Amino acid sequence: MQKIFLCVACFAVSTAYAAEIYNVDSVVTEEKDSNPFINNETAEMPVLVSGLDTSPAEEHGVQPLNDKDTLEPKRKHNKDLAIAPEKLKALAKQAQWQHLLFYKNGKAEVISPNFYLTNPKPRSKRNFDPYAELMATIEQASNESVVCKYPARYLWLNHHLPELNISFKNCAQLPDPNQEISLILVSNYLKNPASSFGHVLVKTSMPTDDKDSTIEEVRELSSEDLLNNSYNFGARIPANENGAMYAIKGLFGLYDAGFSETEFFKQDAVYSKNEQRDMWEYVLNLETFETQLLNYHLYEAKSARFDYYFIKQNCGYRSGEILELISDVETTKRIGPWYAPDYVFDQLLEHDNGTAPLVASVRYLPSEQTQLREKFVQLSKPIQSIINGIIRTEDTTSLATLNADDRALALDFLILHRTYQLSQEHTPQQQALKNKLLSQRFTLPASNGLAKLVVPNKASPALSSKTTQTKVILHDDKAEVGLSLFVKDPLNAYTDIDKRFEAVQASLGYDFDDSKWTLTDFVFLDMQQIEDLRQPLSGEPKLSWQLKTGARTDLFTGNHHSPYAQAGMGAGAKFGQHLLGYGMVNATVHDQDRHADIGIELGLRAKRDQQSAELSYIASKREGRASIALTKLTLRQQLSKNNDARIVVTHANNAALSDLDSSAASLAWHHYW
Repeated sequence: MQKIFLCVACFAVSTAYAAEIYNVDSVVTEEKDSNPFINNETAEMPVLVSGLDTSPAEEHGVQPLNDKDTLEPKRKHNKDLAIAPEKLKALAKQAQWQHLLFYKNGKAEVISPNFYLTNPKPRSKRNFDPYAELMATIEQASNESVVCKYPARYLWLNHHLPELNISFKNCAQLPDPNQEISLILVSNYLKNPASSFGHVLVKTSMPTDDKDSTIEEVRELSSEDLLNNSYNFGARIPANENGAMYAIKGLFGLYDAGFSETEFFKQDAVYSKNEQRDMWEYVLNLETFETQLLNYHLYEAKSARFDYYFIKQNCGYRSGEILELISDVETTKRIGPWYAPDYVFDQLLEHDNGTAPLVASVRYLPSEQTQLREKFVQLSKPIQSIINGIIRTEDTTSLATLNADDRALALDFLILHRTYQLSQEHTPQQQALKNKLLSQRFTLPASNGLAKLVVPNKASPALSSKTTQTKVILHDDKAEVGLSLFVKDPLNAYTDIDKRFEAVQASLGYDFDDSKWTLTDFVFLDMQQIEDLRQPLSGEPKLSWQLKTGARTDLFTGNHHSPYAQAGMGAGAKFGQHLLGYGMVNATVHDQDRHADIGIELGLRAKRDQQSAELSYIASKREGRASIALTKLTLRQQLSKNNDARIVVTHANNAALSDLDSSAASLAWHHYW
């Protein structure tokens, strides 16, 4: 077991080291009641909002504001306002007010020293009082600099206490409160374990007339769209941070984190063009007041810093948390100490309060690589052949054989392809070829031929099962139960058939004859990426790979809890979106005799709609021992979004294979949550 814990520690270092980085430079250090006034039957005296000798804020421990904040306000109330204390106390208890303050479970979560007007001691905020903060906020309602710093608070107060008559007309730095708000799901990225379940961004933009959520053709991002703002939550990492220290701090909440604001084209450059990750934009369906409140809340959130936990309080948690401000969706009430970004979008799609859905539309934003591949297959074979030849040789003379329109189309594609390659590796040679292509393109008439080649729509992975799996398997002589914290199963609906990811999976087996439980399998990390050998575009990746590590029952000796690490390389081929085959050569290291095995693996996957199947053959050889081969057939039937049933049939060609007859069958049920 010590070896298992050592494996866990090693993975923790690798995942924390790859966490999303927060841009430090982007931080800014900066229904109505009919009678809001007290009546004669109220036992308590009314609170005067302004004009008091001793302010309520000071009575509740508000720290004096600095000189900048105590400048003579440009706007004063015309008269003192008396508000019933019970109404103020009720407002302070409202969930929306407490969400504005990031106050949860009796604790203020913001650790920024100047985020709260009552200035509780940083990193020790259990003494924070939402009522005192409400009183302090109302007391400063005539202070323009404070109002402009906390527009969401004052918009909310103006909604519930219209007699405050708060105006934002002199707050020049505020965003347009009527901007449309979207949450963006960034696809998983197996080259970085920290991104294996994707990422979440928040985007704001001016509303458009395109609300068709069933659009079949993908609309490309316009220049205006790329200039819209986006908010990215991530950890604040000092320059040249030591890797080991980085891992420890990232896992145990010793970094702070926050939202950085930047133009969306910068995020598009990172995810779509550099890492080649698809994105899905979920446009929120909000009322006018909700839209305004959320826009202002995002503005305030830029100046807030939080403790950062890579496993739980990460980009998905914080980005999803803002939704709780304007709806009853419970994005942060996640059972367990982990939080995957997909969970936000699960909650969005599953939310049903009996009125309009929270999601107005879903827009697919394909990566640059996806666009190239999808458009290339729509070109004629002669143009494809010339383009591939130029990619391989960088000799453009073959373009002269095409007519003007086809030559323009080929040049447009080659320029886009060269830009894509420059995002992966920027070299003078590649830049020189791009300049040469541009020079030739300028000699030809304008053409939109490439733009007419449409990219087919792709369903969001959030439509698939949730990411945590519980399973029950029944064999003829034993039962097995298992838990996987993170799962992306290629057999599940709406998941990529060519990718597999699983992390922290443990299985316990109960032997009916011996009446005892045994740890049968522990998978710490299991990743697989199948590249398509049939991809016609030259220069695209062709090498498939997989990596798996954990502890298991050794196939040759039958010893339990044997730590191992396996790596494989090979090739695969996709036949449409529903059929895939692959072959791998695997090398395994372990703690048993000879300490190493070598083997081969062949696999075939097929899926469509609610059914899927996988056939695999694995053969392993260890020096001094007879080889072992295992054939496995899995048939899967989806029962609901988060439940499936499977029939698994196995056949082994070596009776020494631990705990298995030569042939066996089992029935499995998987639940995702």
